[in-house]
Amino acid sequence: MKTTMLSPLLWIILATSTSWAESVINVTNLNQTLKKQNATWVAKDNWLTQLPKAEVKRMMGLQQAPAVDVEFVVPQQMNTQDVLPATLDWRNKDGRNWVSPILNQGSCGSCVAFAAIGVLETQLNISSLLPNLNIRLSPSHLFSCGGGACNYGWMPESAARQLLRSGVTDEACMPYLSGATGEDVACNSACADVAQRTYKISNYTTPTSYAKNVDSVKRALQHGPVMTSLSVYADFMSYAGGVYKHTTGEYLGGHAISIIGYDDTTQSFIIRNSWGEDWGEGGFGHVAYSDSSGVGSSTWGFDVPAMGGAVSMLSPRDYTYVTGATNFQAESTIQATDAVNFAVYGPGNKSAVWASSCTGANCTANFDSMKLADGRYEIQAVATNAHGDNLGTSTRQFFYVVNKAPTLSLSFKGKTDLSRPVSDRIEFAITTQSSSVPMSSLEFHFKDASGKETTRVSNVVLPSMVTGWRTNLVPNGKYEIWMVGRLKSNSMDLNTESQHYTVTVQN
Repeated sequence: MKTTMLSPLLWIILATSTSWAESVINVTNLNQTLKKQNATWVAKDNWLTQLPKAEVKRMMGLQQAPAVDVEFVVPQQMNTQDVLPATLDWRNKDGRNWVSPILNQGSCGSCVAFAAIGVLETQLNISSLLPNLNIRLSPSHLFSCGGGACNYGWMPESAARQLLRSGVTDEACMPYLSGATGEDVACNSACADVAQRTYKISNYTTPTSYAKNVDSVKRALQHGPVMTSLSVYADFMSYAGGVYKHTTGEYLGGHAISIIGYDDTTQSFIIRNSWGEDWGEGGFGHVAYSDSSGVGSSTWGFDVPAMGGAVSMLSPRDYTYVTGATNFQAESTIQATDAVNFAVYGPGNKSAVWASSCTGANCTANFDSMKLADGRYEIQAVATNAHGDNLGTSTRQFFYVVNKAPTLSLSFKGKTDLSRPVSDRIEFAITTQSSSVPMSSLEFHFKDASGKETTRVSNVVLPSMVTGWRTNLVPNGKYEIWMVGRLKSNSMDLNTESQHYTVTVQN
């Protein structure tokens, strides 16, 4: 596969006006460390390792990088009816390569756009059953029109919403120039017929959200690649092959990539990066399930519409909490759409417990949740023509109705003796209770002796969970630690707090 965008050699020439001593990693020393530690990967010099640290950090375009000190882990559940293959690689699925070519983001914090485009292009290949469909979409259009900027980056959730609501045009309509210049490009610089050359997704999913759940990611990958976020350390810049696991080097910033497969034999995800073919294994790589970078902890997958259009559920999205009245929104891009009909399904999903409809392809319906019991529901939109014929159906989204304040409780305990000094990674067993619907988020708080408080959040809350705290990433000393569970809807905001512990970190 041929790498496009800015060539590594040209970028080195442009970027190395400052001292070579400022480069992020000494690869010779790193390989010696990897050998001593019997690491599962190797390093090499590439165009990135020659860049000044300031330029490398500028490329880290993920706002709100995943936390590396605290890790929420969802227990794996055995399901004999959901046996997943031991390996999956979309570069060689059924003997064919479905993955779009490696690109290079260059001197711009546009990694989120590149990750999103990589997932979408590959998903279009998969959905069309044409691995050589060769659609080239514009990272510049997605990034610029969605609110991203080279100096401060973007968010994956924003990219997913932009693809759902506005879409993205092709590369020819708005070529990527920011990699060479390091400067932003105006959204209105796209071609004149951009509206006729736009691709949208019909839905996006979040298989994981701020919590490690390898099985959920693997299940999502059966349908296509997913976008994910990670925290980048200096050693990652020089990765050349094998199964990466952070070994040494300072934290550089947040980054976005795509996951295109996995391998249980090496316990690793297969990733696609946006740093050109000079990095990793021709631009790809393997990252250990157990790595601390956060790969797979938050993921986004895209559904693409059929050739004749699709029906999209715009709101509510999965994990939405509704109190009282709110508006539901759906859109149909099927040309003959005359009306859109909503249906809400209760437990068992056998019959609709609420229905509404409106004329036209864009539909907004008022929903009064007070008429339903508190609990979990699913919603679906159906487009019909003037004769009432079904033209298309959206993907179902689930949401929670909560009108009566539930009783919340939360407790946790260390899997090690917290009365003694702790070191390295320690784990806590968490128990949560909510009388009607699950809590919407779980927070781990730790406060040092100076009063500085740090909070880490999981947006998936189960009755039983595990949190890991990497104490080697915080200074030694005494800390106060506790948990907070929250339930937040459009008009309700409740919380419960666990007991507090005082622990001594001694690494």
